[in-house]
Amino acid sequence: MTAATKRKMIESRLKGALYGMFAGDAIASPTHWYYGGFSQIQSDYGPNGITTYTKPVTNLAGSILNKSDPNGGGRRSFFGSNNRDKSIIGDVINHGKLKYWDPNKSIHYHATLQAGENTLEMQLARVLMKSIVANNGQFNEDHFRKSYVDFMTTKDSHNDTYASTCHRMFFANMVFDEKELKDCPDNDGHNVDTIDGLVLPTVTALAETARQMRDRDFGTGVDEGIIQTASARTAAVTRSSSILERVSEVWASLVYQAIANDNTGKNEMQQPLIDAARALGLSSPRSDRRDQMSACYLSGSLPPTLDMLSKYVDKSCWEALLANANIGGENVHRGAVLGAILGARSGDEGLPNELKEGLFHRKELEKEINSFVDAVIGSKPTGQEDEGEL
Repeated sequence: MTAATKRKMIESRLKGALYGMFAGDAIASPTHWYYGGFSQIQSDYGPNGITTYTKPVTNLAGSILNKSDPNGGGRRSFFGSNNRDKSIIGDVINHGKLKYWDPNKSIHYHATLQAGENTLEMQLARVLMKSIVANNGQFNEDHFRKSYVDFMTTKDSHNDTYASTCHRMFFANMVFDEKELKDCPDNDGHNVDTIDGLVLPTVTALAETARQMRDRDFGTGVDEGIIQTASARTAAVTRSSSILERVSEVWASLVYQAIANDNTGKNEMQQPLIDAARALGLSSPRSDRRDQMSACYLSGSLPPTLDMLSKYVDKSCWEALLANANIGGENVHRGAVLGAILGARSGDEGLPNELKEGLFHRKELEKEINSFVDAVIGSKPTGQEDEGEL
């Protein structure tokens, strides 16, 4: 494969991965943290469940948004963290959304989103993409940290109802304890070592993979250790989790394989999936297992994620993301990371129009994805012609 042909392949896979991430997140938001099985999904969205991008319902029976602490991690306290002059949720971040966290209501975690609109973590992926573009295709933790804080503290920067524990703790440390920004990442010992923490490291892994391949003229010699380190550093910007950093390193290698693996036939990703499972201390993924619901915690969410990748990697990315949406549980951020690997293997041209066209910010995302790809892979040299086929 010539350098020109491989460049074209990498470009297609990068775009496929990013579109897959945005799609996997948005398609699953209506059923995020539904633990009542498919019957619960049917009760809110009809007999066929989720069949395309759908606006989340407003009220959700069993929602624990009303129990979540708007001023810190985990559950709400009635004796300390809520007795403040200002609220982290509503005043500092997620402006105007505190009313949805009312302990007397039962509101869907993403009640304010429109069909195809992305949740907060994937909106932060956009912030990271722009930061990487601003730094000539490289991850810069200081630049991203400032961009993160600016985005989160700007009114109307996003439309999501929910912000996870790590974000609430970060800004509680910043506002209430007046810590330096680099010291604000935190961990409550329960709700931070979670699969949503893999979303941002995935973006950095995509960038670093492409950048290294570009610098080697799309040949061999890529140092996976550099990709792993950059991904782990990304995770550390918003949360303090040595477990997540280690998982991010393993996941970064899987992202590298999804982008760089030359083989286009069936089963080429099975060995990298087995290697990832082994590195995580898990049994080998099995494609014959039934799709499993899981909670957000890494220990429980990683095995079914790897199983689904093994099952769907040679099938339709859209089919897999719809299946994930109809499982419930912590399917939003699992959908994003599934979408990265499956979208990469499908390539941009292999994704159905419905996957892209239904995204709420489709036009903005197209421009941002193109800018990101140009930054990390470099503009195509003038006069260079593609050779061969993908």
